[in-house]
Amino acid sequence: MKQSSQPILPGWLSMALSLAFIFSSIAVIIFAYLTFTILWSRPINPVAAAAQEVAGISLDMEQIGPAPVPTFLANLPTPTLIPTRETPVGSTRMNILVMGIDRRPGEPFISRTDSIMIISINPQTQKISILSVPRDLYVVIPGRGRDRINTAFVYGSTGNNPAGGAELAMQTVSYNLGVPIDHYILVDFGAVIKGIDALGGIDVYVPYEIYDPLFPDMNYGYDPLYIPAGQHHFDGTMALKYARTRHADNDFFRARRQQQVLLAARSKALSLGISGLIARAPVLYQQLEQGIRTDLSLEELVRIAMTVGEIPEGNIRNEVIDGDYVNSYTTEQGASVLILINDKVAPLIESLFYGN
Repeated sequence: MKQSSQPILPGWLSMALSLAFIFSSIAVIIFAYLTFTILWSRPINPVAAAAQEVAGISLDMEQIGPAPVPTFLANLPTPTLIPTRETPVGSTRMNILVMGIDRRPGEPFISRTDSIMIISINPQTQKISILSVPRDLYVVIPGRGRDRINTAFVYGSTGNNPAGGAELAMQTVSYNLGVPIDHYILVDFGAVIKGIDALGGIDVYVPYEIYDPLFPDMNYGYDPLYIPAGQHHFDGTMALKYARTRHADNDFFRARRQQQVLLAARSKALSLGISGLIARAPVLYQQLEQGIRTDLSLEELVRIAMTVGEIPEGNIRNEVIDGDYVNSYTTEQGASVLILINDKVAPLIESLFYGN
């Protein structure tokens, strides 16, 4: 008598493996594109000091409007506040605000966002645009007036509410740069280190020697850093150091290093293949869960992963708002800030986020 065939694996195990396969592919590609290194800036965590200051903030969009330009900026190029343009009808472009949190082990998730990137994914044209925004950009923060752009997240996070901080940061970027923001991703130090380690490290070409005797450690002390010029294979810790260092040059060069690490992580993830991604899925999941906050749904993550994986490297354009687009200024309070030169930065934004 012929016996009926039986499945090799139990149904529950087949389902579990299928889900693991799908999730691992999503997790790795999303991580590779959107996880990036965090820029260190202040010797203290700003949350406690800002608690009283942010208590009265409101996110009511009706209160958002052009703030008067302070008189001490009257003789300087100041940004004409660009109204955010509507995304063209039928466009599937998605703009994501990616923010690096200056957060060390044991600290709250709320801190200054000293790395800020806008990543724009356009499935129709198979292109990705990346723009790094300097942390010291002096902007109008809705409901607050003028301040550095990296403080918006803290001001909006009253009551230990990262989602509220992310919302205010999104509004601030949209209002001052004229780029509609659809979603956000927040990343901390640990997610970068362990995530890159889970990928097996990344390959990075260092164009010139870097020596930073004042490089900060994780306890607000110093950990002198030296990296010779040339090709390197970095683990997560060294990749983070490479992108955080700034004393050898400045924040603009640091932003470029940050993008370099991001793209190197993408290349490594794609080179691993499906089997390699599956093997690393558990660790990547842990980092996505513990070190990343986002408002993206699973459906959106799936769609992004599929799109991003199909876009060729040559269709990725990355830019930095650097010294060509800003002027330096010292406020009456003695703070060193950067002022947008609007007529120079507007064409850049147009080409990155509204062109083909």
